[in-house]
Amino acid sequence: MNSQTQSTELVGPQRETFLRRLKKTLGPVAVVGVVIAKFFAKLKFFILPALKFLPILLKSGGTMLLMIWIYTAMWGWKFAVGFVLLLFVHECGHLIVAKKFGLKVGAPVFIPFMGAFIALKEAPRNAWMEACVGIGGPMLGTLGALACNSLGEIFDAPVFIALAWFGYFLNLFNLTPVGMLDGGRIVTALSRWLWLPGLAVLLWFGWKFPNFVVWLIVLLSLPRIYSLFRRRTEEEQRYYEVAPTQRWTMSILYFGLIIALISAMHLAQNDLNTRGVRAHGKGRDVIVQ
Repeated sequence: MNSQTQSTELVGPQRETFLRRLKKTLGPVAVVGVVIAKFFAKLKFFILPALKFLPILLKSGGTMLLMIWIYTAMWGWKFAVGFVLLLFVHECGHLIVAKKFGLKVGAPVFIPFMGAFIALKEAPRNAWMEACVGIGGPMLGTLGALACNSLGEIFDAPVFIALAWFGYFLNLFNLTPVGMLDGGRIVTALSRWLWLPGLAVLLWFGWKFPNFVVWLIVLLSLPRIYSLFRRRTEEEQRYYEVAPTQRWTMSILYFGLIIALISAMHLAQNDLNTRGVRAHGKGRDVIVQ
C-alpha cells in the first residue's frame, strides 16, 4: 500500500509539471496567432479594394508593358516608353472628361500597332457630350506632346523632340472627322456631313501610305457614313440637337487644335532638322548617335 501511494504521489507532480510546460510553450504561440489574426482582419480592408483593381492593372498595365516590349525591339526602349506614355496621356483625356459627365468607362487597353482605347460602358446622352469626350483625348495628348517638346529643348535631348513630333502627328490624325476616330465624334456637335470629307482624307492617306490600320478604320467608319443617307428617328434627331453656343465653342476648340498641331509639327520638324534627326525615324537616329 505504501509503495502504491508513493508512486501515485510521484505521477501527480510530474503530470502537473508537463502541463505547465506545455502552457508556457504554447502561450506565446497563441498570442502570436491572435496578433496575426487581428493583423489580417485589419489588412482585409486594404487587400479587398486592391483586388478589385487587379483586373484593371492586368488589363491596362499588362497591355501597356506588352506594347513597350514590342516597340522596344523596333525603336529602342527610350522611344518605346515615351510613345506608350503619350498614348496613355491621350486616353486619360477621354477618361477624365467621360468621368466628368458621369459616364462609366473601362481602363485604357493598349493594342500593339493599333494604339489604345477606353471602352465606354454607357453611351453619351447627346452629341455635345460625345464631342466633349472625343476632344478630351487630343487636347490632353497635345499637352503631353508639348511637355515632351519642352523637355527636349531644356535638356537638348532630340529623342524628346522626336516623340513630341510623333505625338502631334498622332493627335492630328485622330482629329480626322470620320467614324470611329476622335474627330468623327467631335463633329457630331458641328455637322455630321463633315464625315464625308473626313472619309476622303482617310482614303487618300490609306492610298498614299498603305497601312492595314488605316483601311480598318475606313471599314469600321462605313456604318456611320451610311447613317447620313437614311432617315433619322425622333430619338436620333434629339441626340444631335446642339445649342448654337455649344456648336461655336466646339468649332473653335476643334479647328484651333488642328491649326496648333500643324504649327507644332512644323516647328518640331525644323528643330529636328537642325539637329540632323528625322522626325519619322522614331528615335532611331538619336540611338545611333
